[in-house]
Amino acid sequence: MKGNWITVATYCRPVDAHLGRAQLEADGIMCVMSDEFLVRVDPFLSNAVGGVKLMVPVWEAERAKEILRPRPRLVVVADASADGEMICPRCHCEDVYYSRYNRRVSIWFVLLLGFLIPWRDRRWTCKQCGYMWKER
Repeated sequence: MKGNWITVATYCRPVDAHLGRAQLEADGIMCVMSDEFLVRVDPFLSNAVGGVKLMVPVWEAERAKEILRPRPRLVVVADASADGEMICPRCHCEDVYYSRYNRRVSIWFVLLLGFLIPWRDRRWTCKQCGYMWKER
């Protein structure tokens, strides 16, 4: 039985190993985690024992490695129209404006302290739907 299992991934934390196990089990691949409880009891032993090992049957190894392979993710924060102006990511309206300071917080500073402290809060706001987002 020992020769039929192969390690396809190792993790420093048991939580990450459980996420990998959930991915494999969702695709119907039977898997076993090794050294999970040892790392849970003493996290400093993780490097000494090689981390939490995720093991699968030998005949499922290639498919499991493909499922666990990290994939690049594309995150779109805000779109730009063809002429380079910003458009709202929610309603795709071009009527947006950029504000550098948060007016609400600045007003509270004036009311509480008696003088203005500009509070920086750089974000875009859509005039049509009111959606606010930060550009990265």
